[in-house]
Formats: sequence, structure tokens, C-alpha cells
Amino acid sequence: MSFSVSKGIRRAILDDAPAILSIFQQCDLFDHIGHRQLNIGLLEVMDWLENATDKHPMFVLEEQGEVMAWCSIEPFYGLPAFDSASEISLYVLPTLHRKGIGTQLFNYLEKERHYIGFTHLIAYIYASNLTSQHFFKRQGFEQWGLLPNIAQNEQIKDDVLLLGREF
Repeated sequence: MSFSVSKGIRRAILDDAPAILSIFQQCDLFDHIGHRQLNIGLLEVMDWLENATDKHPMFVLEEQGEVMAWCSIEPFYGLPAFDSASEISLYVLPTLHRKGIGTQLFNYLEKERHYIGFTHLIAYIYASNLTSQHFFKRQGFEQWGLLPNIAQNEQIKDDVLLLGREF
């Protein structure tokens, strides 16, 4: 299976793991009170990369050798009936928000969806993450569900919204 090449977008490789982790940590909403999700570290990111497949790929967007954003497509539920539905994760360096980088990466995914094989994408978004909610809604996602107070980390509780899009 072959993905087309788009300016600055490529399959993520193991050497990208530190940059992917750094972007994830900078976007971690639980970190704003000093309680970073300690269960996600370099080894977990390396596992993500090693488990990426053509159907569940991980991509990075880079410029001049610097990874600025990444996204992954993962199985939604794990049962054969849901094989054409995938979970999307997309992270952009916070200093580069609102510059079209996330949209460029999403447009690439949309263009390659026939090769990847998804007909539905689902994004899990913290209710307090208005930036991410607005981004996905601009890409045509709608709210499909709500998980009240499911995200918990010591002093923080947050709802998680399920945003989805059918292609």
C-alpha cells in the first residue's frame, strides 16, 4: 500500500518519537496544574510507532527537519463490525496553532482515506479543550456523544466529547 507524498507530510518513524512525545506533552491539558500524564512516555510513543500499520498509520508534518504536528489513526473499538471506523488523534505544537498546520494534516488524511480504509473518524476531546473542539468542527465533525467526568487526574475532572464524521 502506498501513500502519496504531500509537502512536509510523511509516515512517522522511530526517530520521531521524542518530537511526538514533546508535542503531546505540550498539548496535555492536565499539565497546566503540574500533573502531567506520567503514564505516557518515550517507550509508549515508541510502541505507538511500532504498532502503526497501513490501516492504522501515524504521520508527521515537518518543516526543515522539525516535526511540527502529528496524527494517528487507530482502531475504534476492536470488533470486525467497526473495522471501517477509526479513532483520530491530531496534535500541533501549541505555538503553531491557527496557522493551518492541523488542517493541512487533516486534508492529507482525507485525501488518503481510501488507502487507509476508514469511512468514519471519531475524536475524543476534553470538554475544556475548546481549541480542539473548534478545529474538528471546522473539519465537519459533529458531537456524537458525551462521557461525563470520565477524565480524572487528582484535582481535575473533565467531560470527554465524542466528535465524529462520516465520509
